[in-house]
Amino acid sequence: MFIMKPINLYLPLFMVFFIVLNYVYLDGAPFKKKDAKSLNIDYKISVDLENKEKFSVKAVISGIQTESLLLRMTANYGRVEKLDDLIPDITISSNGSEICGIEKINEFLWEIPINSSEIEIDYSINTRFPYSSLNMVRLPYRDENHIYFPASSVFIHPDEWYLEENSIKIEKIGIRFAPPPEWVVATSWGTGSRMIHVEPPEINNLNSGLIGLGIYRTYSTRIKGLILETVFLGKGPAPDADFNQVIIEALNASYKIFQFFPCNRFFVLFHFIFERPGQGSGNFLEWSSCLNYSRRFNDPRWLDKKSHIFHEIFHFWNGTEGPPLSRAQDDYSLIWFTEGITRYYQYKNMVAAGIINENELFNFMTGQFATTYHNSLRELNLDEISRQYYFNKDAFELTYSKGCCVAFALDLLIKKISSGQKSFDDILKLMIKRYNYKDNGHTYSHEEVEETIKEVLGDNYFPSYKKLYGKDFVLEFYPILDKAGLSIQKKKGRRLYFGILNFGPPGGPVKVLSVDRESPAYAAGLRSGDILLEINGKKIKSPASIKELVKHIPENEPVKLTLERDDKKLKITTPWNSYATEFVINREEENLKDKL
Repeated sequence: MFIMKPINLYLPLFMVFFIVLNYVYLDGAPFKKKDAKSLNIDYKISVDLENKEKFSVKAVISGIQTESLLLRMTANYGRVEKLDDLIPDITISSNGSEICGIEKINEFLWEIPINSSEIEIDYSINTRFPYSSLNMVRLPYRDENHIYFPASSVFIHPDEWYLEENSIKIEKIGIRFAPPPEWVVATSWGTGSRMIHVEPPEINNLNSGLIGLGIYRTYSTRIKGLILETVFLGKGPAPDADFNQVIIEALNASYKIFQFFPCNRFFVLFHFIFERPGQGSGNFLEWSSCLNYSRRFNDPRWLDKKSHIFHEIFHFWNGTEGPPLSRAQDDYSLIWFTEGITRYYQYKNMVAAGIINENELFNFMTGQFATTYHNSLRELNLDEISRQYYFNKDAFELTYSKGCCVAFALDLLIKKISSGQKSFDDILKLMIKRYNYKDNGHTYSHEEVEETIKEVLGDNYFPSYKKLYGKDFVLEFYPILDKAGLSIQKKKGRRLYFGILNFGPPGGPVKVLSVDRESPAYAAGLRSGDILLEINGKKIKSPASIKELVKHIPENEPVKLTLERDDKKLKITTPWNSYATEFVINREEENLKDKL
C-alpha cells in the first residue's frame, strides 16, 4: 500500500518526461510510429531542341515500404485513350535493373512489384497534340518557342487510393527543369526558378498545376494580399500591361462581391499562338488559368478578349472542381450553373469595373436571349440541356445562353423585390458559405441549388425561377424584364434563306447551324444540324448557290427542300424567304422618348 503511493506520485512526471523526449527525438511528432510510411517524389523535365515531337521525364519515387506500388499513368482528362499515344517510351527500374512482372490493371493504372525502397521511371511525352477546341489545351503542346502542359497530363505518380489505403503520406514533390538556356520556367507554383517544390506536397495539388517552358515574359504583383503572376508568350494586340490591368480589374470586381480570394496566389499564362483570327480557348485549374488567343486577332476583337478574361477569372469562385463553389456531377447536369452564370457575371463585372456601360450589357443580353429563343432545345430544363453539353452543339450553346439569361432575369427580379438590397450575388455567396468545396470537398447538387435560390427569392417568387429553368423560359422572361423597368422588343432583321441564321463551315456539306424559330422553314420541320441537299430537285452546292436556285421563285411560293438528318433523307415544303427575328432590350424611359 505504502509502496504504491510514490509510484502514483511520480507517474505524471514520468509521462511528461516521456512526451518531451518523444517530441524532441521523433521530429516534433508526439508518439510518431517508427514505421510511419511516407514517400518523396522527384521529377526532372528535359527538353531537347532537336527533338520537337517529345520531351523527357524522369521520376524517382523513394521511401517505398509496401510490396507493390500502384501507379497512375497520368490523369489526362480522358482525352487520350491509349497510353502509347501520350507516352511512347517508358522504362521502370530499381537498383539499375528494369522491373519485370508489372500488372496493367487498365491502360492508365499499373501495379509495380517492389523489392527496394526506390524506383525510377524514365519516359517521354508526346507533344504532337495541337491546340484545338477538341483538347481544350489540356494535352502537351510544343512549338519553336515553348512547351506547355497541364501537370496532370505529364506526371506519373502513386495512385491516391493506394496512398489512402496504405496510410502513406507524400513528404516532398520536387520538379527540376532542364530546358534550353534562354527558356523561362513558368509554373503554377512559381516562375523563374528551375527547381520547383509543390506545396503542399499533395497529388491533387500536383495535378492542378499548369506549366510553360519557353521564351516567356513574366510579371508579378500583389492585390489585397494575393500574389498575382502572369506570363506572356508571343505578341498580342495590346501591351502586356493592358492585359495585366484587365486581370487586376476582373479580380477586384469579383473580390468586391465575395470579399475574399480563394487562395493566396493566382497564375495566368497568356499564349498568342493560334493561327486563325478570333480563335481562343481557356483552361482553368483551381488557382491557375491558361488563356490562348490568335496571334492575328486585332484591336476590334480586344473587347471580346477582355470579356473572356473576366469569364475565366470568375471561375476562380464559380468553378468546376477545386474553386470554392464546385460542381463535379458525373452527368454534367449543373454545367449551366458553372458556365451560364459565369457568362452573365463576366459582363456584369465589366460594368462594375467601368469597362462597358449598361447599354452594352443589354446589347450582350439581347444576343444571349436571341440565341436561346431560336434554339430548338429551349423548352428543355437546364439540367437536361447540360447533360448534352459535350455531344450536342445546340445544347452546348444553350447551356451558356439560357443559363446566362436565367441569371440576368433572377438578378433583376431579386433587386426589384428587395428594393435593391439583394441581388443574384446573394445566391452565390450563400452557396459558397454552405458548400465551400475548398473547406469540405462538397460538390453541390441540383436540390441544393434550388434550395438556395428559393431561400433568396422566397416562396412567392420561386415559381418564376422554375419557369425560367424549364419550358416556360420565354413566357417568364418578358414579365420579369417589365417588372424591372425594361422592355424586350422584336424587330425585323436581315433577309434569310429558309430561315437559316448560320451555316456550317465552308468546304463541306451545306449544314444548318441555327434556324429562326419564327420562319416558315422551321415550322415545316427544318432544324439545326440538317444538311441541305436539293431545292426542287436541283443540287445545293454551297450556301451561295441557294440564292441562284431561288432567284426566279416568288418569295411566298413553297418549294420542295430535300435534306439529310441522321443519315436519312427527308423532304419538306416551305417558302424560301423570311427575315430574321431580332430583339432589343432597353429601359422603358428610352422607349417613351422614341414614342414622343
